Formats: sequence, structure tokens, C-alpha cells
Amino acid sequence: MSNISVLLPTAATSDPDGLQRAHRSITEQTIPPAEIILVTNQPLTEDIETTISGLVNTHSATEHEHFPDAQGLGGVLQEGLKRCSEPFVARMDADDISHPERFAAQLPVLTETESDIVGSHLAEFREDSETPERTREVPISHGEISEWMPWRCPLNHPTTMFDREVVLNVGGYRDFPMMEDWDLWARCLAAGLQFRNIDQILVRAKINNLGDRRGGVDYAKAEIQMARRLRELGIASRRDTLQHLCLRIPPRLLSSNTREVIYQTFVR
Repeated sequence: MSNISVLLPTAATSDPDGLQRAHRSITEQTIPPAEIILVTNQPLTEDIETTISGLVNTHSATEHEHFPDAQGLGGVLQEGLKRCSEPFVARMDADDISHPERFAAQLPVLTETESDIVGSHLAEFREDSETPERTREVPISHGEISEWMPWRCPLNHPTTMFDREVVLNVGGYRDFPMMEDWDLWARCLAAGLQFRNIDQILVRAKINNLGDRRGGVDYAKAEIQMARRLRELGIASRRDTLQHLCLRIPPRLLSSNTREVIYQTFVR
């Protein structure tokens, strides 16, 4: 066992088979975590509730925490983060698969360097996890990550592992719909925390139609709110804000098919 907690939010719409696969990829790590915290804030379907109960009953390190009053993904992640008892927290989603060496690669970065938050590249697949369709590559060094932060989220959220205490000290997660992770990383950067991405694919994520999921007026509004937040934190200049809005708002308002093409071409 290790000094790692895994924080894994689960929704009513999560696929039971996908959740079991995600959980198995955690328990089969070469450095297994001390605990796996499954967090929910929605009424669950019978299938997903049965799956969660089975994982809790058959794996002693797995717990299920339900927070019905938590607001949105940010709210349930914050409650789950406070519930984690280990000094380092690894994020995953219910449709992700972690490489067996993921924790072995990330933990030394947090314990042997000045980095507080570490992520990696992420591969996306639709049906066969062994044949991903594309890779969401991210900048590696702290300097490169800082350069991306004003106009593009520089970490793949489900790949991250971080120092629990320092992240809680900057306020942790907030209810910031569709931008929970970028909001958190921006506040961490403004507080002087150190970032790094490992130049490897350590997580594979199942996707559906990203054009539908990443578009619409609500997403455009979230981009505007995020741009405003980056300015308030002193991270983004006026030029950064203009670049952010010009590059990211128009695709949100296009048709889903067009957004899918753009996403596949430019990756996020």
C-alpha cells in the first residue's frame, strides 16, 4: 500500500462495466493506493448502485461517500477531497483506465521534486481501449504549463495527482460548472504551486460524441466566466483574454458535427 488516495466521482449515468474496469486499473497498480473513494451526489440507478456496493464489499480499501447536498461536480469533488485521508490524491473518472505504472511514475515527482501537482498525456478511445483515436498532449514543464494557463487548460484532469494539503489550502474545488479543474489549477498557479506533466500516456479515457458534450451557450458562458477569473487572478493579460475568447468561444457555438471535427483536429 501507499500514501495515495484515489478520488473517483461516479454519476447516475456511469457505465457499470466501465466503472469496474476503472476500479480494476487502480487496484492493479504496481503501487496500489491506500484508499479508493467513490463519491456521488445524485440518485443512482440500480445497476450502478449494485456495482458500487460490489466494489466496496469485495475490496477493503474502497469506500463510497454520498453527498446529496454537494453542488455540481466541483462540490462533490471538494467533499470527497476533504474525506481523503492520505497526503497525495490521484484523480480518475468512472470511464478511465490507468496504466499499471501510473502511480509509480507520479508519486516520485511529488515526493522527490518541488512539484505539487503532476499530470500526464491522455489517450481517448471509443470502443477498444487498446486502439485510442487520439492523444490529448499537454505541456511538460512548469514554465510551459504557466504559459498555457491564461488561455487553455494545461492539465488533463483525470490524470492528475497532487498534494492534498496544499490544494485544500488554496480552497480546493469549487462549483464552477464545466471549468472545475481549470479554475482550481489557475488558483493553484496564482498561489505559487508548482506543476509538472509526465511525458507519457498514463491514462486512457472512453469518449462518445465530444461535439455534443463540449458545446452550446452554457459552455460559451463558462468560457467567458473562466476568462474573467483568469484576469482577476492576474494570470491573463488583456491580450491573453482576447486570444482565449477568440479561439474558444466560436467553436462552442458551432454545430455538434463541426465541433467534433475541430476537436479531433486540434484536441480541446
